Formats: sequence, structure tokens, C-alpha cells
Amino acid sequence: MPAQVTVIYPSASDAKFDMDYYLSSHMPLVQKLWGPAGLKGWKVIKFGDDAPYSVQATLEWDSMEDFQKAAAGEHTKEIMGDVTNFSNQHPHLMPGEVVGSATV
Repeated sequence: MPAQVTVIYPSASDAKFDMDYYLSSHMPLVQKLWGPAGLKGWKVIKFGDDAPYSVQATLEWDSMEDFQKAAAGEHTKEIMGDVTNFSNQHPHLMPGEVVGSATV
């Protein structure tokens, strides 16, 4: 069953987020390191200033098992260690199985 991992960054009065770095360096790093482990694609959403979160990334996987193996693997430390290069907020990861979808 397909899986998605939602990564959200809190919006706070002291929050900093470098979207240019995120899109040009961090997400390509995630793709490079987790692509061979089963990452199928990703999307990034920037929320408005009044939202409780500033940014959301959605990572698409063939299965929850693929994500769990990748997350337990050697590259996760490097990926998570890069967060301080673009944000001063700790991201929240919410993995889940896709149980329904449609394209209209």
C-alpha cells in the first residue's frame, strides 16, 4: 500500500526558514539519499503567515515499509542534520498509509 510522509515546520514568532536553500539544496539531498531507498516523489507547500505551520513537504513512497527502512538507514542522520542550514524550527514527521485518493 502506498505511503506518504508529511513533514511540517512550525510557524513561530522567531521562526526562520530559507526556502531557496530548502528547494535548491535540502530537497535534492533528500531525493539523492532516499531515492534509491524507494522515495518516489515530493511536494512542498508554503502556507500563509497566519497558519500554525509555515511549510509542508509531502514525501511519496511505494510502502510504509520502504519509508521505515530508509528512516532507519544511514542517511537519515545526514538529512536531519541539514535542517539547521535552513530552519531554526524542528520539523514534525507524520508518516501514514494512503487509504484513498482520486485525480479529478
